[in-house]
Amino acid sequence: MIHLGKKGFSLSALCLLALAGLAGATGFLTLESSPSGAEVWYSGSEEVEKKYLGDTPLDNREMAVGKYQIWLILSSHDTLAIPDVFIAEGQVTQLNREIPTHYGYLEVNSDPDSSEIWLDGVRIGPSPYVNNLVLPAAYKLKVMPRESHLKNSARSLNMARGDSVRLSVQAPYRDKSFLQENLSIPAWRFQFEAGGEYRTSTGFYDNSAEKKKFSTQKADLPTQWDFPVTVRLGLPQDFETHLQLPFRSSRNPQDSIDSLDIFPSNMRMGVKYTYRPLNIGFDLTYGLGFKHSRSAYDHDYLGLTAIGAGSKGKIYGEAQVGYEFHFASKARNEFDPGDIGLLHAQVGYLLDPITPYLAASAMYHFDDDSSGVSQKNLGYWLVPEPGLIVDVADAFSLQFGVPFTIMGKNARSFWGIHMSLTLALSIF
Repeated sequence: MIHLGKKGFSLSALCLLALAGLAGATGFLTLESSPSGAEVWYSGSEEVEKKYLGDTPLDNREMAVGKYQIWLILSSHDTLAIPDVFIAEGQVTQLNREIPTHYGYLEVNSDPDSSEIWLDGVRIGPSPYVNNLVLPAAYKLKVMPRESHLKNSARSLNMARGDSVRLSVQAPYRDKSFLQENLSIPAWRFQFEAGGEYRTSTGFYDNSAEKKKFSTQKADLPTQWDFPVTVRLGLPQDFETHLQLPFRSSRNPQDSIDSLDIFPSNMRMGVKYTYRPLNIGFDLTYGLGFKHSRSAYDHDYLGLTAIGAGSKGKIYGEAQVGYEFHFASKARNEFDPGDIGLLHAQVGYLLDPITPYLAASAMYHFDDDSSGVSQKNLGYWLVPEPGLIVDVADAFSLQFGVPFTIMGKNARSFWGIHMSLTLALSIF
């Protein structure tokens, strides 16, 4: 047995107290990462098991004095190891690390939202869309809005390692028919339309005999060119204002009525409102007549039109029902040309970048107050029209149609070709 004296006992006690004090000493760790939000795990120099410390950024986190191994773990990024981090007593150890990644970050927002997002021909989800696991590559990104009357928006996308790409895509509206007002264009979007239309008579539609037929008479078969120009401006809250200017050249000066347009091609202005998400619109238009004009109506009129549009998959449909109140002629105030009822339907198939469509229009000219019979002969018009729309660019499209008009009884019928160009620009 060994006996320690009083002096030996005091020395041993002091050593034990010093070791205990050293074991309780602490320091501080401040750790930031790019990107932030990474999990921080650590282990001591003699420890095997990792312990969770928190998520970055860490600010003056108290830790026992010693040497540590630290790991930063963040989704879609490589795990970053930081060796030999020493915490000194009473001192702050500061670290700032960038976490590497083998992926890119992609964020896509669209107007309107809930548009379908396609990447290299594969549907990846609706907008708004976020993906932080995009492999570095060159992609073809396409945004396809829900409403069929909107145009697809495609662009190239280059994603490199560690890139963050944030896109906001506004899909411009696309008109589906020539000189026919569709739903209101987006707020503060300016749209310019210019077209050319050729028409010529195919003879007379004769139903006076037992069988209806087209006469082969060659006398007085007019040809005509129209060059309409339209400007449209989107206003807030689904409103739109529009103005159309007519330009016409006719070989036959007596051919004073435009038989192919759903609306006569006089100068007209109007305002439109569309209720969404039902895609139902209402158009109020006023047409200005030209006194003593042989190339346009010589009286004013007021047009009211209800519009509806819908789609299922790649098939879209559009319908219009309207009525025009025609006022007394400016050339002869006693002459009332009568009113006109309008009906239009159109069905198309959405492809990229083309859209074939088939349209059909019907118009009925109500009796007038004049003693002439010419208006009664033109009591109804039927206009079937196949056509094609080509999307040249995001804000530029070309339309080509072949309308054919059957007019009343014992009246001329026409066939025609028209083309129109549409340019849409956002003001803000």
